[in-house]
Amino acid sequence: MVQEKDDLRFQLNPHAKYDVRAAVLLIHDDQILVTLEATSGFAIVPGGAVKFGETVAEAAVREVYEELRLKDVQPSLVGVLESFWEQPEQTYQQLILVHRLELSSIQADAIVWQGGLQGQWLSFSEASKRLRPRALAQFLRSGETFLHLVDHHGE
Repeated sequence: MVQEKDDLRFQLNPHAKYDVRAAVLLIHDDQILVTLEATSGFAIVPGGAVKFGETVAEAAVREVYEELRLKDVQPSLVGVLESFWEQPEQTYQQLILVHRLELSSIQADAIVWQGGLQGQWLSFSEASKRLRPRALAQFLRSGETFLHLVDHHGE
């Protein structure tokens, strides 16, 4: 997690960090686009910190453009995920505003990963095993219900 100007990320004390994030589930042909962490194999979806003065919808659109160069997209807010985890020397809490976007074939083909990132399409069943935070898997299927989930996990 890189701290950029105006990110809603807060180091509360030397051992506790809190941030507000927009995450975007990009769906195409019953698959989700993720980045796989090299050491753990965990699947991470596009997204990042919401900036001060920015709506979560604006943050989602900005992150999709920054990471993938996709323009003219309107991800739908599908829920809120409160994520808690610990690493040596640090405890994290994130408020994640989860968005979902069904991509057309033209949009999927237009993706250009930025900043050395490399993506991979995973089936929903494979993604359910590898997504972090784990509870993101519950947002994979489209539905009419807005979800509010809490995920406590150790990594």
